[in-house]
Amino acid sequence: MMGASDGWIVPTTIHPVCFALGSITRKRIAGKAGLAIRKYLKTTILFDHDVVDGGPAARFTARLMELSRKGAGCDCCRFVDH
Repeated sequence: MMGASDGWIVPTTIHPVCFALGSITRKRIAGKAGLAIRKYLKTTILFDHDVVDGGPAARFTARLMELSRKGAGCDCCRFVDH
């Protein structure tokens, strides 16, 4: 997806968990060496709360964010300073 569109992607699915990936945007953040520009992938995760409880869903989402920030499992990110 091109551009920096803001909004929610709401896919229709029969599955208990659904992911929708949006655009990659650049944001300024405060880092160890001052301000830095980082890329962010906009992601929507939908949980069917009739099947998935909120606690495990929140822990899953937090762990997924942690792993994606580290570039876990991605050889292209191994040279990036985290």
